[in-house]
Amino acid sequence: MTERRRARRAVGLSVALVTGAVGLVTGNAAIFVASTVGLVYAAYESATRRPEPELTVERTLEPATPLPGDEVTVTVTVHNHGRSYLPDVRIVDGVPERLRVVEGAPRFGTTLDADDSDSFSYTVRARRGEHPFGETTVVCHDLAGTEECRESVTVETTIDCSADVESIPLSAQMLQRTGRTRTQAGGDGVSFYGIREYQSADPMRRIDWNRFARTSELATVEYQETAAATVVLLLDTRHPVAPRPRDPNAVQFCTYAAEQLARTLLAENDRVGAATFDDCAYLRPSGDRSQYRRLCEFLAAESGDDAVASEFLEEASGRHRFQSFADVASADPVADGGDPVGMLDRRFPDEAQVVFCSPLLDDRAAGAAKRLAAYGHDVTVVSPDVTASETPGGALAGFDRSERIDDLRGTVRVADWTLTDPLAKTLVRATERWSA
Repeated sequence: MTERRRARRAVGLSVALVTGAVGLVTGNAAIFVASTVGLVYAAYESATRRPEPELTVERTLEPATPLPGDEVTVTVTVHNHGRSYLPDVRIVDGVPERLRVVEGAPRFGTTLDADDSDSFSYTVRARRGEHPFGETTVVCHDLAGTEECRESVTVETTIDCSADVESIPLSAQMLQRTGRTRTQAGGDGVSFYGIREYQSADPMRRIDWNRFARTSELATVEYQETAAATVVLLLDTRHPVAPRPRDPNAVQFCTYAAEQLARTLLAENDRVGAATFDDCAYLRPSGDRSQYRRLCEFLAAESGDDAVASEFLEEASGRHRFQSFADVASADPVADGGDPVGMLDRRFPDEAQVVFCSPLLDDRAAGAAKRLAAYGHDVTVVSPDVTASETPGGALAGFDRSERIDDLRGTVRVADWTLTDPLAKTLVRATERWSA
């Protein structure tokens, strides 16, 4: 969309001519001289070209697929493809509504020669979800400032902070309903599983007629059954530890991982619930269409995100502050002295598998994973590595965390998430290791 605003120089010229004529008729030199000012101004306006912009706008992001809390550098480039010199070009970029500018400004002013370009940058902080940019407004003025051309340019750009996890391997703890998780049993399905002796109740379509033609013996083809799973996403919200101040903390990374896993599991027809360690807030597993919304609201409230609790929450916790590694060692268990692992186990369905999202910064988290496995739940730990080697405390925390992971791998499956890698890539590597 383009808007043009033009000063009415014809009016000024008419006034100057009338004033000059009056000066000549009356013989008043002062009036005649005054009219020349208007004539000079009108002549100057006529000599200056009105802006005829032929502009394109480009926008780039670095990094292109950030994690929650990452700083994203937005670079906007405007190019003048026309033959006219543009003496005054002003640009206002359409920052996504839910993102905050933390450095620089989304506004810029410049001059552009023909076939010239200029750029500016600013930084926003990423949040979970998809954040499309709005229109970029470009305003051009002529040299006199009397003409304005305003354009609204749409550049399709989205900060995507919700990279999908393609799959997460689940165990054989299944429900008696159809899903997408393969079981170790034969029956109805798609993938070939095996051949067994024919039984009178077997349907005709399952008979191996090729075998019958060769041997005159009836046999039944079995396919690998798929079933749905019940999964509880257990979120460790105790330690909002970050490698450095202003960096995303462990609770934010765990929440992000839980949201992505929930989206994938629900899409595969699994029943998904959530809980927190160790205040024992709990959202019952479900597979209906509204469950993802309920899960996101639950996770946002329990992680201290800027969302409000909903009617689906059984408990709610307050906001978390930034915490250093020195605070972790003094972390206290549940205030009432209860047993959070035992309480969670009593709430979880017997067939529930547990995906424990925890940075594993203390022995209580590792012990909780072991105990849940001992209670009969298949446990997978997704652990973001928020330790940093720049400080002695961070280096020691990283060493202790590695020891816990090595110890856990004899009991439960652990996906060690290096934060420079996408979560999906981490799970693919972990799956390859588990199946080796």
